[in-house]
Amino acid sequence: MVSNPSDPRTPAVVSSHLEAQALDNDPSLRQISFVTPRGKPVTLRYKQRARSVGSSARGHLENGRCLPEKGPGFVRFSKAGCGTDETATLVMFALGEMLATYPDIVPVVIGALSMPTGGRIKPHKSHRSGRDIDFGFFREGNVPLSRFEDIPFDRIDYERSFSLMANLIATGRVQSIYVNYALEKHLVKAASDMGYDDEQLSWLFQYPRGRGAKVGLIRHEKGHTRHFHVRFVCPVGDDSCREN
Repeated sequence: MVSNPSDPRTPAVVSSHLEAQALDNDPSLRQISFVTPRGKPVTLRYKQRARSVGSSARGHLENGRCLPEKGPGFVRFSKAGCGTDETATLVMFALGEMLATYPDIVPVVIGALSMPTGGRIKPHKSHRSGRDIDFGFFREGNVPLSRFEDIPFDRIDYERSFSLMANLIATGRVQSIYVNYALEKHLVKAASDMGYDDEQLSWLFQYPRGRGAKVGLIRHEKGHTRHFHVRFVCPVGDDSCREN
């Protein structure tokens, strides 16, 4: 599927191929431009000091940028709260969009990112190089949570949960989102109700083609009923990073 910047619901990237750019005579400054699901052109700029070395399952993180335990639109409970500068920037952007769309929304629960220097975090197989982050699902009724909980499937707020996914996907920097296949059909319905068409849904979701199908940005992973796992692509200009 080719992104269409004229369609505000379509994940769109409108910058110059997201290349590393030396801006304002500062080689550490990066720029990413895209169109939000609300149809707003956005350009994010950030300093790139962290390095994502190797893959998410076999790598490590250097000079990681750590999120606080709480901030605008989120609470974090895991001791592994660090990622690349790009990861942190994209996450904070998406949380800001959620607050703009749903001004009264409760904070989303954030679980593991990576340790400050990366490496193994039990029981995770990945989360080693600053490109992974776990988000809890929103609960219907705007109920605040402080940790991941076993929310009954019919009590998950699929609209708000998918909206967070959509804001991240729109940046053009998401490699995959992992969620239990049993929840995908509900997320598909939420996306459809929000106006996403069949072509967009087919590009976004593995469902209904089976949990083993190698299609869709949003795919099945065993477990993942209390949270969804976002993996970002390698940061702009980070040649030490490996996506596979």
